[in-house]
Amino acid sequence: MLKVGIVGICGRMGHVLVNCFMGLDGVKVVCGVDRNTNNLPINCNVPVVPSFEELDIIPDVLIDFTRPDCSLETLSFARAHNVKVVLGTTGFDDDAKDLIKEASKDIAIVWAANFSVGINILLSLIKKTASIMQDADIEIVEAHHRYKVDCPSGTAIAMGEAAALGRNVNLKDVMVSGRDGITGERQYGTIGFSSVRGGDIVGVHDVNFLCDGESVTLTHKASSRETFARGAIRAAMWLENKKAGLYSMKEVLDLDFK
Repeated sequence: MLKVGIVGICGRMGHVLVNCFMGLDGVKVVCGVDRNTNNLPINCNVPVVPSFEELDIIPDVLIDFTRPDCSLETLSFARAHNVKVVLGTTGFDDDAKDLIKEASKDIAIVWAANFSVGINILLSLIKKTASIMQDADIEIVEAHHRYKVDCPSGTAIAMGEAAALGRNVNLKDVMVSGRDGITGERQYGTIGFSSVRGGDIVGVHDVNFLCDGESVTLTHKASSRETFARGAIRAAMWLENKKAGLYSMKEVLDLDFK
């Protein structure tokens, strides 16, 4: 039986994860960690504590869809107790990303900006389209709920990285985000990002390849957080016998996306 702990179990994704785990064979939620323990998921019958210091049960895998500061605490605990991690948090700065890579030398981590199966298939299509449509202007438009704290979304950035990989360029060198005022003509070869925040939008991403005379748009729409939860559960079960290292959904899904 694979024992799973959920960090942020009282949040939106935590609730969905608990529901998606119910009834699964070979895997069980055994504990939760959340700074706010006042909003427990329905039918949650596992111990939930506000900090790792109070956790009495050591799970095999921790799933974390929280915020960067909390996720770094998760990694510290996981390294100390040899616990594998499924990490869905976005918004890390470069120093934090280096800490994730360092932690992966000791424990197995699946880290992804988005755990949706459809998104990860789309990343492969984006890379291929960018490599073929070399003259196209690339514009990425993403929309999320009002509570999302990072912008552009980690998924949008992953899409930009896939497009940049298809063009053999570094995204940091060509990324343009949040245009405002008199910006002048669009610079050739750049990848633009635009963000919408409002309501309860789970996630909508459009990657536009715009040429003279034609355009191609690759779109993904998430209508429920269950799609992310199911992908995270799949990643947790995949990790069960994996050695230390930093993995992505590419490996989990066996996608030919390099």
